[in-house]
Amino acid sequence: MNLNLTTLASKAMLVKLTTRRANLTKRDMVAEEYLQAELGDTAFIVNKKLFRDPMNPINQIMSKAGEVYTYHKQNTLAYIDKGPRLLPNARYFDYTTEMRNRISEVDAMMALHMPNYDKYVQLDVSHRIAQDSGKAKPSKYIAPSADDYPTAEAFERGMGHDIRFTPLPEAKHFLFDISDEDLKAFEDSMSAVQAQARAEVIRKMLTPLQHLVDKLNKPIGTEGAIFRDSAIENVIEGLEMAQKLNIDNDEEVNGIADVLRSAVGVFSNNGDVLRESPIVRENTAKKLDEIAKQMGFLYGGNQ
Repeated sequence: MNLNLTTLASKAMLVKLTTRRANLTKRDMVAEEYLQAELGDTAFIVNKKLFRDPMNPINQIMSKAGEVYTYHKQNTLAYIDKGPRLLPNARYFDYTTEMRNRISEVDAMMALHMPNYDKYVQLDVSHRIAQDSGKAKPSKYIAPSADDYPTAEAFERGMGHDIRFTPLPEAKHFLFDISDEDLKAFEDSMSAVQAQARAEVIRKMLTPLQHLVDKLNKPIGTEGAIFRDSAIENVIEGLEMAQKLNIDNDEEVNGIADVLRSAVGVFSNNGDVLRESPIVRENTAKKLDEIAKQMGFLYGGNQ
């Protein structure tokens, strides 16, 4: 593949999401002491999760906050380290609009529910006590209490999202001459970034495709043969996301994506035929398996 470093820098940027999430765990000294004795490991630490009830508004806030990171991760590509990620310039407005909407949803939930935070703590205490009822308890058992939880102020301080955009580095950004060796090292690192991005785009298609192929290769009526329509939907979603993140508009990636879309698109609203017809299932499994192998070849060439 011909790597054009200037093109990469002109078609993508770096975006870093910093997420703050309140600590909703409590150290369980009783369970910790027991397990340390059983395992003979005094370094073993046990934490218990607070707000276990999925219907508790505080737990729902945490879930909604987690969706912000999930969207960010799904709609960007890995960079050199675990900090900033690659975002195609063409996706900037869609990305920022969706991220800001999601962050606003978290902020709105915080504004709505924080005045009743102490009430939600008491509800969770009651929920945990109900869960513990009827269970055998150690002699040092400590009943759940509001003291286990952060205060409303501490919870609010612990929540937040920040987004920062920066341009991708280019060799021309150096304001002084560097050695040929250092320049080559820089260019090699950027080549690795581009190859890694291409591989991740392919993987977004390949992973759900392999899952579907595994299901279809199990004959109807055998264990593990049943699959949900989401298995097909995930393949189509992977296709759509891959094309959105195909920074260089790579022809090989677009070509295999078109082949896969043609092969799986006919089942997007007709998954039952794959569950009911052995012939259609077998033929489709073979076709999709061949496409997966072609993707695997492209993916393997970018490791």
